[in-house]
Amino acid sequence: MTEDKPGREWVTIGLGAAVLLGFAALVVYMLGLLTTDETTWSRALYLFAGVEAIAFAATGYVFGREVHRTRAEQAEAQAQHALQQWQQWSQRALEAEAKGQSLGVAVGMLAQQHSELAPVAQMAQQLFPSKP
Repeated sequence: MTEDKPGREWVTIGLGAAVLLGFAALVVYMLGLLTTDETTWSRALYLFAGVEAIAFAATGYVFGREVHRTRAEQAEAQAQHALQQWQQWSQRALEAEAKGQSLGVAVGMLAQQHSELAPVAQMAQQLFPSKP
């Protein structure tokens, strides 16, 4: 995840706050128009709807951004943890396979000297076949 520049975050928050303050001023202005004629009120209401959409979008961006950033950081931390676990288990599996192959070779050598160990050597060869 890319990090924002520290100043950019404050600019975004300041811009969002300015939009909300502008919207509040527009609401106060609209309250002053309650006693005007129907045509003026309709036109003002039409403009108000557009400004309202912009103000709510800005508010959603400013407040929702932090929520999504936190969730993204948590997801990245979980992914990093899962990757580390996978690497650890992968390393352990490789080590276990190498030990099993070494044990299979050792049992095979002993089976050459002691025929009663032949079934164990066969089992070890089946479980841990030697790699070319």
